[in-house]
Amino acid sequence: MAKSRYSLAAAGLAAAVLCGPALAGQVTYENERFGTKASFPSEAFPQKLPAPVEGDGLAWASPDGAQIFIYARENAGGETPKSVIRARGRTDDVTYDASGRSWAVVSGYRDGKIFYERYIFRGNLIHSVAIRYPKDERATYDKLVGPVTMTLKGRAGS
Repeated sequence: MAKSRYSLAAAGLAAAVLCGPALAGQVTYENERFGTKASFPSEAFPQKLPAPVEGDGLAWASPDGAQIFIYARENAGGETPKSVIRARGRTDDVTYDASGRSWAVVSGYRDGKIFYERYIFRGNLIHSVAIRYPKDERATYDKLVGPVTMTLKGRAGS
């Protein structure tokens, strides 16, 4: 892939994070097991998907094929923000990543869709919100990425 494609995708996602709209008509989900919490516009993801048996989070979908996942997991393997990014790079076409001491963001392409994931590390827990959407729906979902993923909160595990 051309370097300019990566730069364009990263620039678009950075603009979405910095300039995205406020959330209106939002759903706020909070996971009882881990305390993971995030909000998203209800009209963007109207269909709640079946809950996983582990109780680690929930997902919603849209008729156009977009999905949002809000979940957490225990950090039993000593993962770090950098190791999460490296793992994504081994399985996905990563075009953008950033991290700090207790957070990571990674974006790119997976199975023909755009993905954007934000992780926050709290104690022994990793909280995440992930959005996936078809490339041809970029105009709709790029502007939601920043406002939605920045609502991610989570409590520290033991």
